[in-house]
Amino acid sequence: AKGKLTVESDGTIRLNLRNAEGMEWVEKSLDSVIGHRVSDGAAVQNVEFADEDTHHPLGRLIKSRSASEKSLWRVQGDVMTEVHRFPGQTHMVISIGEVYRTPENLHLPRSFVTSTWNTETKQLISSRQVHNEWKRVDQWDLPTRITAMTNKSDGTRRVEQIVLSNHWVNPVKAAGEAKLSLITPLSAPVTSFGGAIVDGSLYVYGGHRGSPHKYTNEDQSPQLLRLNLAKPGEWEVVSENARRTGVALVTHGGKLYRIGGWEAKNTDGDKWDLHSSSDFSAYDIKTGAWTNLTPLPEGRSSHDAAILGSRIYVVGGWQLSGGGDGDWHDTAYVCDLADKELTWKPIAKPPFYRRALAVAAHQGKIYAIGGMDDNNDTTTEVAIYDPASNAWSTGPALPGSGFDGFGASAWGNERGLFCTNGSGGLYQLAADGSQWQEITRLQHPRFFHRLLSDADGRLVAVGGTSQKGKVAEVEVIEWTPGAR
Repeated sequence: AKGKLTVESDGTIRLNLRNAEGMEWVEKSLDSVIGHRVSDGAAVQNVEFADEDTHHPLGRLIKSRSASEKSLWRVQGDVMTEVHRFPGQTHMVISIGEVYRTPENLHLPRSFVTSTWNTETKQLISSRQVHNEWKRVDQWDLPTRITAMTNKSDGTRRVEQIVLSNHWVNPVKAAGEAKLSLITPLSAPVTSFGGAIVDGSLYVYGGHRGSPHKYTNEDQSPQLLRLNLAKPGEWEVVSENARRTGVALVTHGGKLYRIGGWEAKNTDGDKWDLHSSSDFSAYDIKTGAWTNLTPLPEGRSSHDAAILGSRIYVVGGWQLSGGGDGDWHDTAYVCDLADKELTWKPIAKPPFYRRALAVAAHQGKIYAIGGMDDNNDTTTEVAIYDPASNAWSTGPALPGSGFDGFGASAWGNERGLFCTNGSGGLYQLAADGSQWQEITRLQHPRFFHRLLSDADGRLVAVGGTSQKGKVAEVEVIEWTPGAR
């Protein structure tokens, strides 16, 4: 039987099955899996060890000091390995054989056995072995398969299985109002470019102008474009420099800083010859001059960068050296623009290999969001770097499927940390950092784009591509937080 399962935040289950006759066990099994995930806030307190056995393979046996609580529990480390209950004239034991560990190092039961005896006759009534499989969807761990094998004392045996697919987590809606508007579109849409907003003007540098997976020197833009956001007229070309794709651009002190990116040395019809650059250059907006600065320690592209105070942080990416795949970087660097002599210094190694990721600064930390890993798997995972401790930690995953994190873009300002995913969702990280909340959805979903912010806190989504092709439209989002 096939159908649809909906689970509300309070654990309420709505199961719609075709040909549901004889499927009562399905709802019972789901109720158990889901019900045990919803805490009622109650906890057994005032407990003590039930025996002196310190060598039991499943850990210590614990009992309540309350005369009304008859259950027993066995605990090993942070795992409850057994539960003993005594309903009526039976003794039921749930024994946990294996657990599934979440990225936060919490655990869920993977394999367990429920055995029931008659307390008078000491006869085994039934034994039910269950195996659960789990997957991470957004910041939730959801079941994908439940297999149960039940053997009874009357000689009967039954094998049941539930397969769950096409998981979808409805995002939490942020309280407030979002107004979307369109301004002058790009005359030549680009992907994988650098973007910044300085003194009320939107800047776009470089990027790929050609068809997907068709990379030539001619298809790379060497242009630095500008659009006045206060009076959006026509885009103007303010400078031309190196052709760069998969490049990062940040701004500080009235200058634009371009970091890395790749250049195609082949022309149309030739075999790919793509090379990641280590160059680091500054563009002075007042003088219109480019200055070459201390290069990165190695070539890098498909990375991203963010500025925190006067420090530029570069995370992710790989090094292309001609044809084929690149060499993945396991390093990240910081450069302090306040230093008299600019140097790139390594920070703690990221606990991942990723490219096509989003990097943003927020509340004194650097967030690395989504991307593709060295197994060519897309991800929505979030890693957080704390400069104070020089250490990485794990944050809540961006909502959506793994592909939604590929080519995402993020920006942090005084109002919070914002990120757009490939499906067009615009999300804000909750104030406590525990989850992402949906603000709105872009009129033109996109990835390999840039999400930026002006001095007034308005967000701007520019460039990128979608399933329908490159996106020329430029969207401005005015977000007013407030109570629902």
